[in-house]
Amino acid sequence: MMRLDLRQLPGTSSLIRDYVHAFPRLAPFYAGNPQAPDAYQEQADRCDARAYRRHELRDLLLAQNERWGVPHIVRQRIEELGHPRAVAVVTGQQTGLFGGPLFTLYKALTAVQLAARLQVELRRPVIPIFWMASEDHDVAEADHIQLLDRTGTPVTLRHAPWGSPSGFIPANLRLGPAIAETLERTWALLPATEFTPALRDVLGQVYAPERTLAEAFARWMVHLLGGCGLVLLDGADPGLKRLAAGILQRELDEAPRSSRAILEVSQSLRALGYPVQIEARPDGVNCFLLREGRRGLVKDGNGFRLRDSKQMIPAADLLRLAQDEPERFSPNVVLRPVVQDCLFPTLAYVAGPGELAYFAQLRPVYQAFDVRMPLVVPRASLTLVEPRIGELLERFRLGLPDLTLEPEQLSSRVLRAHLPPDLEATLAKARESVGEVFRGVGEAIAAVDPTLRATAGQTAGHVQGHLDQLERKAVQALKRRESEMRQQVQRVRGALMPGGKPQERVLPLLPFLARYGPALLETLRAAIDGPGWEHRLLTL
Repeated sequence: MMRLDLRQLPGTSSLIRDYVHAFPRLAPFYAGNPQAPDAYQEQADRCDARAYRRHELRDLLLAQNERWGVPHIVRQRIEELGHPRAVAVVTGQQTGLFGGPLFTLYKALTAVQLAARLQVELRRPVIPIFWMASEDHDVAEADHIQLLDRTGTPVTLRHAPWGSPSGFIPANLRLGPAIAETLERTWALLPATEFTPALRDVLGQVYAPERTLAEAFARWMVHLLGGCGLVLLDGADPGLKRLAAGILQRELDEAPRSSRAILEVSQSLRALGYPVQIEARPDGVNCFLLREGRRGLVKDGNGFRLRDSKQMIPAADLLRLAQDEPERFSPNVVLRPVVQDCLFPTLAYVAGPGELAYFAQLRPVYQAFDVRMPLVVPRASLTLVEPRIGELLERFRLGLPDLTLEPEQLSSRVLRAHLPPDLEATLAKARESVGEVFRGVGEAIAAVDPTLRATAGQTAGHVQGHLDQLERKAVQALKRRESEMRQQVQRVRGALMPGGKPQERVLPLLPFLARYGPALLETLRAAIDGPGWEHRLLTL
């Protein structure tokens, strides 16, 4: 397994580079440095100092997870959450079709492996929890996957029988009968192997017409990682909203306090040259009203207004609604982590690069709600390299950064390095040499018999003709070789950097499961031993 410094990867932001390699620059924006020797113990002690509604959370998690058919080990982990010293390693992601891109699985496995390690080190229960963000994104961001066609070109498969219901969420929309056609289109782009029949059977059972995207995602994750003890949580659960009602009410009552805190810390980050992930607005409210989909709110005078609308809602009415029906609200990207860490004794949050960056803006929001910010650790970052792709990568002497080049630029670079550079000049020199040699031969043989001078010239013409024929064959061979190399370069780029984007952000697990079977999950689990402080190329 090859390891790459994150600084070698194109697209790595300055904030991520410094978080991994120069944390003191960013220390004021986070709860602590997770690479420090005592960081986890100190965070666990802070969790011990706070009271949590452990038994209510346990009951809610048991009810949710039993609906999804989890094995005994998951129920056992949920029961352990009731222990007064239990803490959690949390991660989460939107509920993408067929599990979404690979990085979703990597986040979950990072949480599982880090929790297992910390449970031994801290000698207390550490439970891995995956927060299914079934309300965080519009359906259009979760209703598709991308697979590669035979040329290595990404093909988007979208499941959207409901059309384009702007603002609606994966928690509410059922897959419907059209999921059968979506599955068939998926199988058409996957390899047929000894593992395919079982995979088809499981996926067909999980992605059944009567289920929502969120429920099917949960059952798929249980199939993949239930045996690891991963606990799932659906953020859309009304019971969870009731437990979080105090945070939601406070956000409304004090709005736009938290948004202005975001604006203030954003200025500090920009002053240090860091990018800002969350663009807050001074009148912003950091939760959505679930009315005909997901509606943003802004503070307007003494009341509230639906974002991008003139419709006003009196403050008293909205606060009463939050108290009586908290399930009608959904925290946004700013408030969701605060809700999470108010409810759970969160030791660490496993974040993707974007999340890690926006956590830099959240510390004052945590402080405003009197909630402890967790340690933030980067998820594992991997590129899966199949054997044939690895051979081509080595033959063409390419690295991952090279694969971000445009296809034509990358192909031209490889061709220049691997095709004979002076073939035309060599053939021209050969023709010139043939002419000189046979002129000399003609002179010499004419001294013996002048009538043979013409024969020497004819012989020279025959040789030149053979050279021309050789050149034509060489050109044809070069064209074939060039075409083959272009196809091979496209295959490598498509497999490792599809569309110029990291594999883990584009491709799902499905094609790899079809080729390598269930044993692949153990391979991945062995390759992910904790947070992703580096990028790894894993040869399968």
